[in-house]
Amino acid sequence: MTDTQEEKTDILRAFAWRLNSAAEAKGLQQVDIADKLGVKAPRVRNWFQGLNYPRKAERIALVKLLDVPREWLFKDSTERDSFHPTVVREDQAPYGGITVREVPVISWSHAGEAATYEEMPKNWHGAVATTSRDPRAFAVTVEGDCMEPKFFAGDRVVLEPTGERRNGKPVVAKLVDDAVHLRIYTKLTNGMIRLTSLKPDIYPPLDYTPKDFHWIYPVRELVRSV
Repeated sequence: MTDTQEEKTDILRAFAWRLNSAAEAKGLQQVDIADKLGVKAPRVRNWFQGLNYPRKAERIALVKLLDVPREWLFKDSTERDSFHPTVVREDQAPYGGITVREVPVISWSHAGEAATYEEMPKNWHGAVATTSRDPRAFAVTVEGDCMEPKFFAGDRVVLEPTGERRNGKPVVAKLVDDAVHLRIYTKLTNGMIRLTSLKPDIYPPLDYTPKDFHWIYPVRELVRSV
């Protein structure tokens, strides 16, 4: 793939991330958008999958329908910014009473290399839109199948390092043995922490002590670009 092709792919993917987030916030399905814009459903589906870009008239109508700033939805995403973990890059666009911004995406393996938040990679490729207000929020790309059918490999989950962990809710946890897991979190009455997959017959629940972890960050949102 040439640099030009890579840039085009990045632009389409970034647009798809924002489109998915904005549509979800407005409670609109792909079929709703196709109907309201008078566009064929397969074409809208391609937008959501990052396969092509709306025409000029479609962009104007889409911005109006989603009630988001045009410069946010169709921003060129080919920039390769240097990211310092203590500063979240933001493109804030209030719509429907909700503030949307972008946070960086890092790979699963790179997240696994960090024992603390401050050690998270300082360079990143890509961003996702989120409503999280956590100034340290970032996203990771899911690997594995232990949380299907809710989370699939390639999905991105937005994590909140300063967020509150809650029983029965998903988290991403980094163990001291360097393993990183996306699991359902439960703090037991004896102080142990149980991590449970959505496929317990294949990946049985495991109990840990708090000292077994480098970090445990709650999942704020799921972003699926396809």
